[in-house]
Amino acid sequence: MTADGNQDSTSDLGEGSVANQSEGPATAAEARTSGKSSRKILAVLVGLIALVALGWWGLHWWQVGRFIEETDNAYVHTDSVAVRAELSGRVAEVAVDDNQTVTKGDLLVRLDAESYRDQVSQAEAQQAVAAASIVQSRRQVELQQASIDQANAQIEASLADVEQARQHLERSSSLAANNYGSRQQREDDQAALRVAEANLAKSRAAVVSAKRQLAVAESDVTRAEANFDAAKADLDYARHQLDKTRILAPRDGIVGNLQVEAGTLAQPSLTLLQLVPIESAYVAANYKETQLERIRVGQPAEVSLDAYPDITFEGVVDSLSPATGTEFSLLPQDNATGNFNKIVQRVPVKIRITGPVESLDRLRSGLSAVPAVDTRDLDPGNDHQASDDDVAKAATTPSDDQAGS
Repeated sequence: MTADGNQDSTSDLGEGSVANQSEGPATAAEARTSGKSSRKILAVLVGLIALVALGWWGLHWWQVGRFIEETDNAYVHTDSVAVRAELSGRVAEVAVDDNQTVTKGDLLVRLDAESYRDQVSQAEAQQAVAAASIVQSRRQVELQQASIDQANAQIEASLADVEQARQHLERSSSLAANNYGSRQQREDDQAALRVAEANLAKSRAAVVSAKRQLAVAESDVTRAEANFDAAKADLDYARHQLDKTRILAPRDGIVGNLQVEAGTLAQPSLTLLQLVPIESAYVAANYKETQLERIRVGQPAEVSLDAYPDITFEGVVDSLSPATGTEFSLLPQDNATGNFNKIVQRVPVKIRITGPVESLDRLRSGLSAVPAVDTRDLDPGNDHQASDDDVAKAATTPSDDQAGS
C-alpha cells in the first residue's frame, strides 16, 4: 500500500504540474493581447485629440490668427515733461519726493524770493509816484481851464468897457461939434476908449496864453498816464517774476528723476525733475515693413507686458510714423556707397492704451511690450468680428516677427 500510495500521489502531482503549465501560457498571452489593445485605443484617442486640436488651431488661425500682426519690438512710452526754473535763484524748498503723484498746480519747488519781493516793492513805489503825477497834471489842467474861463470873462468885461468908452466918445464929439462940450472932454473920452481897447487886447492875449498852457498841461497828463502804464507793466512783470519763484506742476503726473535739493542754485537751463503723465502712456511698436500692409489707424489692439503677464491691456492704433526708424537716426543709412545688404526696415506705430482703466496706473515708461493688432476689418469676406478672447489666443501663436528673431 505504501508503494501504491506513493505511486498515486506521484501521479497526481504530475497531472497538476501539466495542468499549471498549460494554463500559464494562456494567461500571459491574454495579458499581452489586452495590453496591445489598450495601447491601440490610447493611440487612437491621442491621434483623435491631436487631430481635433490641429483642426481647431487651423480654424482659429484662418478666422483670427492670420489677421493678427504682432511684434515684440515694442516699448511703453510717456511724453514726460522736463521741469525747469524760469529764472535763477537759490532753492529754498523742495516740496515733493521721487515717485510722488502730483496734480496740476501743486507746488514742486520754491526758490528764494527775497530779491524778487524787493523788485515788487520798488515797482509799486514807482507806480504810486506815477499815479500822483497824473493827479497833479490833471489839477493843472483844471487850473488852466479856470484861467481860460477867467480870461474869457475879462474879455466880456473889456468889450463892455470898449462899448461904453465908444458911446462916451460919440456923445462928447457930438457936443463938441455943436459947441456944447469941451475939447478936453472929447480927448479924455478918446483916451478912455484906447485904454478899453488895450484891455480888450490884453484879455484876448490872456485867453490865447491860457489855452497854450492848457495844451501843455494836457500833454503832461498824457505823459503821466504813459508813465503810469509803464510803471504798472513793470509791477506786473515784477509780480510775475515773483510768481515764478514758485514752480508748480504743469500737469498731473508722477515725479521722477528728482535732481534738486534745498540750497541748490537753480538755473533756467538746468532740469530740476521729470514729470511723467502715466494716464497718457502709449506703446511705440516697431513693426517690420512687411507687416504694415494691413495696419490702419483706429484698429483695435491688445498689449501684453513682460512686467504684468497676467494683465492684457486694450489699445487702438493711434498713428503710423511718416518714416522708418533709420530715417530719424543720428546717422541715417546710406546705401549709395559700398556693398549693399538688404535689411528689413521697421516703422514705429503708436498704439494708445485705453484700458483696463484700473490698471493704467501700473504702466511705466520703458517697459517691454508685445502688441497684437487686429486687422480683420480690412477683410471684406470675413464676417467674424474680433473678440477679446480671440485676440488673446492669437497673441499666443508664433508670429513672423518672433520667428524672424
